[in-house]
Amino acid sequence: MDQATALVALSEKDLEITRATKKLSELPEKTAILDLRHKLREIEALSAKASVYVSQLHAALKRTEDETATISEKIVAEQAKVNSGAITNHKELQSLSREIDSLARQKDKKENEVLAAMEKLEAGKAQAEKVAATVEKGKLKEAQLISQFQKVGGELQTSIDRAIKERAALAGVLEAPLLARYEAVRAAKHGMGVGILQGDMCSACRIDLPFERIQALVSGGAIGECPSCHRLLVVPESARS
Repeated sequence: MDQATALVALSEKDLEITRATKKLSELPEKTAILDLRHKLREIEALSAKASVYVSQLHAALKRTEDETATISEKIVAEQAKVNSGAITNHKELQSLSREIDSLARQKDKKENEVLAAMEKLEAGKAQAEKVAATVEKGKLKEAQLISQFQKVGGELQTSIDRAIKERAALAGVLEAPLLARYEAVRAAKHGMGVGILQGDMCSACRIDLPFERIQALVSGGAIGECPSCHRLLVVPESARS
């Protein structure tokens, strides 16, 4: 394979690798995975808040239940004093009776608070379970998308790896100075370092070249430089004959 042919083939292989790599990075499955992960992070944050909220409701219910139990114990203790007959003073008995009534009202209030707290806790647990289920559903969807991405992306990556090996073989054909020049031009020209003279036009920049420049290129050999875009310009044998 001559230098001009290898140079064109190398340029085409680089474009093939660039397009395949871009396609791999822009696969719909990859975009969907990234979008889903963003949403999952938000939902997981909400799930964490819901768990904290449920824990707080549990603690609040336990406090209210403990307070209710304490009041009940006081009522039993005060009622035991009344029932014991040890207190005979009428005023003291009246005071104990009022205290028991007050405690009973407090107990009723606390029992209502317990019921309200239980209802709130159940609603909070239901919401937390709903959020957790959404997270699990999202993770299942993520796993499915990853599987699809690995299948499609794996095929693309295999073709990229193969193209990279083929590129290395083509690069090995080029003489070191020409390869170095090509790599420098390719880096400067966003990945496209070679054009082909097509009539009076460079295939890379699509600019019509002056007649005298074309004549200089034709007489200069198989590989020259585009006077417009300064890429390496391959002059076909048909143009040189």
